[in-house]
Amino acid sequence: MRTTYDLFAETNPAFVSFLLYRFVKSYSGDSDEAPHISLAYLVVPLAVSQRLEASFSSTNSATGFLSWLNRFPEVRIGLQQDIEVARNTTDQGIRAALFSQLLELGNNGTMQLGGAKKPPENTKSKLSNMPKQAVSRAERLGTWMSGIGGPATIFSALEVRP
Repeated sequence: MRTTYDLFAETNPAFVSFLLYRFVKSYSGDSDEAPHISLAYLVVPLAVSQRLEASFSSTNSATGFLSWLNRFPEVRIGLQQDIEVARNTTDQGIRAALFSQLLELGNNGTMQLGGAKKPPENTKSKLSNMPKQAVSRAERLGTWMSGIGGPATIFSALEVRP
């Protein structure tokens, strides 16, 4: 039997909405802090990109965002183009998350966990390997970005523009 990779699974709006849900959940953690919606446009291309897997696999949630960038400055190479390519996918994922009430928009353009029934915690474990790694990367980015400051600091550190 031949196994193939389904590229479209990771660009599916439902998957992207789940990815963003896990990002927001990790970002918020035990606090009331919520990520700005502009960060979704960074998280999706960073999390889905297979070329960055090696940089994530040698870190953990305690590494920190700036430490990760210092160790792997090549993350910045081609990121602006990746953001532009993923813009439509990110838009559709945000719409799906808002429509399904998985996420909601808060004050000042923040994304918050919505009032809908939450996906079961074991949903991630049911995914195949590549999508599961993308969700793990989104969660790690949520943890890292929550401790760094506002979106301007994050965009500046990555040397990209929204």
